[in-house]
Amino acid sequence: MTSDRDSAPLPMAGARTAGAGFPESPGPGSADRAEQLLLAGGRLVVHGPWGSGKSVLLSALAHRAAGAGVPVLRVTPAPGDRNLAYAALAMLYALRPHARAEGVVEAKRRLLAAAIGHGPGNADGDPLAVRVALTDLFTSLAREGTRGGAREGAREATRGGAREDPPLLLIDDAQWLDAASADVLGHALRALAPERLRAVVAERAAHETPLAGRLCGDHAMRLPLEPLTLDEVADLLNAQDLPASWAARVHRHSGGNPALVRAMVIGRTSRAADPWGRLAPPVPDAVRAAATAWLATLGPHTRTTLLTAALARRPTPALLRRAGCADATEQHLAEARNAGIVRTGATGTVEFTARALRDAAAHRTTRSASAAAHLALATAVDDPVRAVRHRLLASDDFDQALAELGEGAARRAGSRGERTLAAELLLLAADRTPAALRADRLRRLAAAASHAAASGSFDLAVRVADAVRAAGAGRVEQVAALLAVIDAGGQAMGELDDIIARARERAGDDPALLAAVQLRVAVRTNLCAGLPGSARAAADRAVRMARNGGDLALEAAALSMRARMERITGHPGSTRTLARALALAVPAERVGIRNSPQYLAARHAVFDDRLGFAREALLRLLPLAERTGDAEDLQEVLRSLAEVDARSGACAQALEWSERALSQCAGAGLSPGPASYTAALVQSAGGSFAEAAAHAARGARISREERDLVFTSRNLFALGTVRLVTGHLTEAVEALREVATLEADQQVRDATALRWQPELIETLVGLGRLDEAHALLAGARRAMGSRALDTGAGAALARAEASYRDRTGEPDVARTLLEASLAQFRSLGLPLEEGRALVQLARLERGRRRQAASREAAHRALGLFVRVNAHPWAALLGGPMAPPSGPLTEAEAGLAAIVAEGATNQEAAHRLHLSVKTVEAMLSRIYRKLAVRSRTELGSALRRLTPSG
Repeated sequence: MTSDRDSAPLPMAGARTAGAGFPESPGPGSADRAEQLLLAGGRLVVHGPWGSGKSVLLSALAHRAAGAGVPVLRVTPAPGDRNLAYAALAMLYALRPHARAEGVVEAKRRLLAAAIGHGPGNADGDPLAVRVALTDLFTSLAREGTRGGAREGAREATRGGAREDPPLLLIDDAQWLDAASADVLGHALRALAPERLRAVVAERAAHETPLAGRLCGDHAMRLPLEPLTLDEVADLLNAQDLPASWAARVHRHSGGNPALVRAMVIGRTSRAADPWGRLAPPVPDAVRAAATAWLATLGPHTRTTLLTAALARRPTPALLRRAGCADATEQHLAEARNAGIVRTGATGTVEFTARALRDAAAHRTTRSASAAAHLALATAVDDPVRAVRHRLLASDDFDQALAELGEGAARRAGSRGERTLAAELLLLAADRTPAALRADRLRRLAAAASHAAASGSFDLAVRVADAVRAAGAGRVEQVAALLAVIDAGGQAMGELDDIIARARERAGDDPALLAAVQLRVAVRTNLCAGLPGSARAAADRAVRMARNGGDLALEAAALSMRARMERITGHPGSTRTLARALALAVPAERVGIRNSPQYLAARHAVFDDRLGFAREALLRLLPLAERTGDAEDLQEVLRSLAEVDARSGACAQALEWSERALSQCAGAGLSPGPASYTAALVQSAGGSFAEAAAHAARGARISREERDLVFTSRNLFALGTVRLVTGHLTEAVEALREVATLEADQQVRDATALRWQPELIETLVGLGRLDEAHALLAGARRAMGSRALDTGAGAALARAEASYRDRTGEPDVARTLLEASLAQFRSLGLPLEEGRALVQLARLERGRRRQAASREAAHRALGLFVRVNAHPWAALLGGPMAPPSGPLTEAEAGLAAIVAEGATNQEAAHRLHLSVKTVEAMLSRIYRKLAVRSRTELGSALRRLTPSG
């Protein structure tokens, strides 16, 4: 039988929880979790890499315990203590717990005497005597803690006696313990039961904790301190009133390590001033210093190996050995892995857990050491393009032959879609071009600007523009470099007004250059000012200028922009303008796919619910986007494919497209607003409503910060729809009313692109605001016109009107409207919308007390949702989830089993020698295949699987 004290909670005494600071702590709720584990076993091993918050966590536990009068002993050895016998015990003796009992004092005196050799017959100290004395000390503290608890708990005596709180021993930085102290402490912890002494041992390690394990035993509870997630970083930034749009950059640079996150953003109260109006914070010196301190925890030979790894792209142990690293490369990498500095990727590559660590490893060394490593890599890599890059980086000399080699390598990189690499090679080649060959230098810089714009890397585009300006380039080169910066800025064009003004001034009276600038003005006017009518006028000016300048590709792009704005504002000439652009027959890759008439034709087909045509057109554009390597082009095509497949009912494929788009966004540093909107749509179709809401909320917040009105509206629309279908009507109406305001302010007349009116009508009906719903319904019908009424937008409006008619006592009219809506959705191939109409029909019939008809409609809806893998909709009906979309692979099955046992993502990654990011991606696929949403559901699903499943 377990005594009451075995399960007594660790006193909290009103202490703050870990996670309250920014970002002082390892993560929200970590102290609560540590307390739970400590109560469960009495021994707890806390581990994590440098800067993960181990000491902060121990302080939180100490504060909670001491505030309730529980004796707390905390030992924090330093690096030099490892070679001093009994150094930790001397520290322990010096502690002054609140208890002053004679027995405690005597036990501490005997401990010190035995340790330093002053005991009878112990000239050099007696380990056995030290063990006995230390056990006596802990026993005395336990006895004193019990008496103290009884005194303070007198009021509770009548309700069953006083609580007995054992002392709490905290050992921080266990990796620095001297061997003698570790031996004695381990003996004491084994000798005393957990109910007489609780202990938490923290060791700096990502995975292996030999000293902590030795102290607490193999069966001790373990708490690995995971890095902060992207969402947690965004929340911390928001709490500091810093832009959430910084989150991706901060997370990528810090890897989520709390100390690096703190160094990245602490002390910042606004966007850093920068001549380019920088969209993200520059890396402060504090981050470099912190990363260097983390690397300094490794041995010098390991740091040398990491230098070569940092300079290589996708290094493997074999590549590092070929590049001259020591035979002990594997041991060096194991040390770095356990320090949390590197991890092993899915293909065996060595990946740094934070970009700051890679940069520190590469740059905190002598120039000669760096050059030698680059030369070694030049002979070790298999890719000749990469070999040239290493040769360029190894030399600082002006060398025309080497510069020409770099230019040729850049052409090969560009031809295979590696635009970032091409831009970097050209920039290096330009730097190494002799001063006398100025024309060659400017040509290379101009080509670098083009590649930098396509790469989506704002920082790279700025570096190229700075180099162009320093070289004293002409008007054409300077305008091209400035336009590259604008294009790489993505959706955040509101931050780049000064760059646009500089580009316009540099363009002078050159019609082609002015047309290029004017086209960006049109995009900015629509995106950030919300004035599509003015944007159409700007695009029209760009058309005329491009024609005067004889630039056919630019004319096609400007006509496409004009057609886009005409569609938004309901201008009747949109179809004719798009036809003119298509008639110019300019290949999409020459225009830039997202600016091409071919892509716009596909988007308009999406709005018109011609989804088959749209999908075919997008699949033709996809290989072009992949081949050209333009980051934003590829993201746009992937997003559109995800939207088309989600609406067509190919939910599993839509999730795959969306995941690729999100990965592209994160990898290239693009604005998150568009990819978040698409992820919200797709998750609400085939993933989970909770994930959809999270993506939409994050996208709306970042789009607002970037002054991107278009995707602020879209993300709010997605958020409002999720809130509506999950029954959070008050939140839904707030989001959808804001969409209505934004669309009105932006003069949007096209009801097919963003179908918010039906959603808002249903929400208002649900809230009983029937007059408002009726007014909006009448206005929407007038605004749509016959063309829009024949699309899914018209069918959605009929479904919304049915909800209104049902509420106003006209069920027969409502049923007629729903039947018409169902037929239209079915003919257009919109199964999710059809399913929504069936759900509404089931509710209507239930309200009319026609239970059989209601069940039949609900059954049809559920069958439809299951057939298309619309998991959240199937769950919403309370029915079974969709069957697995495919059997688990061997690797997925292995991971699923490990996670179902209770392993964290980091622990699973370590056991399988994968990166945490790879584990997260695999888990997403496993959850989707098994139609589960949590680790608890995963365990149940695995137990139900047949061997073939």
